[in-house]
Amino acid sequence: MSSNNLVICDPEMDYASRLAAFLSGKRELAFQVKICSSPRQLRSVCGDLSTALLLLNEVFAGEEIEEIQKDVGTARIIILSDRERDSENSGKTDSIYKYQSGEEIYTQIIQICATENMDGFWRVRKKEKGRIIGVYSPVHRVGQTDFAIQKGKELAKNENVLYINLETYAGFGGYFPEEREKTLAVLLYYAKQESGNPGLILTTLVRQMEGLDYVPPVIFPEDLKALEAKEWLWLFREILQNSIYDVLILDLGECICGLYEILRFCDTVYMPVADDRVAAAKITQYEDVLRQLGYGEVAERIIRCDIRRTITGKDTGQVGPVERNRR
Repeated sequence: MSSNNLVICDPEMDYASRLAAFLSGKRELAFQVKICSSPRQLRSVCGDLSTALLLLNEVFAGEEIEEIQKDVGTARIIILSDRERDSENSGKTDSIYKYQSGEEIYTQIIQICATENMDGFWRVRKKEKGRIIGVYSPVHRVGQTDFAIQKGKELAKNENVLYINLETYAGFGGYFPEEREKTLAVLLYYAKQESGNPGLILTTLVRQMEGLDYVPPVIFPEDLKALEAKEWLWLFREILQNSIYDVLILDLGECICGLYEILRFCDTVYMPVADDRVAAAKITQYEDVLRQLGYGEVAERIIRCDIRRTITGKDTGQVGPVERNRR
């Protein structure tokens, strides 16, 4: 019997139906959503399936809570409160204000469950199939971000793709609408500590751009500069191993600590280029530095892309992913 089920128990059936429809639309959550209007119906529902999570209206969280707990067994109970600030429920359960947006309710559910082991409740991509695509050029204004986004949209037609902008200034109002709270900075908090479940927290941050999922960029470059290479790599592994995504596209900038290590970690590295003399000199210097610092294998598998000429691939024709050693 599946344990991947969420039950909403609320006397307002219209409300419960709308919330159930919203949660059912979250593709990263692997459960069936059931609704009922009373503890009696709850017993019937729980008798037919195993429940992992119960959203329970506070009117049923008084004297009946112990009986309800028996009916749902090990299910996690979260109280749906009519009051925006509720500190009076049992003390053993978490509370969510029910009259707010579905996204906010979902975010709070994730925050409550993020530190708990709820295997099977979240859809996770098969670990062996994930890959990372890095996009970086030492030459500016050659369409790097546009290339990375278009590449992501193309791949997203057949795979689950996540685009992450790691440039110093992503430019709000350009490719991305301004967002000051639910940004990449939330994930960086967990990466800095190398703890928590970023793959799960990620589900509360993701936006969409014509079929491509992305995380809103950070506001302050200092947030990007605060992480070391090992912390970045930990974050990327966690996302690949504990999320729905098959592909990560990293739009990289110079402010990232451990840039060369990240490029080495990528399966494929694209480098937008230009054909003028100054651009060519910068690229030559960049590739020489890679070799001198011991990253020669990165230089050898870079795929050059002149967007204006619609040319992809190096003169040597070296293209395609290269396996990496995830330590």
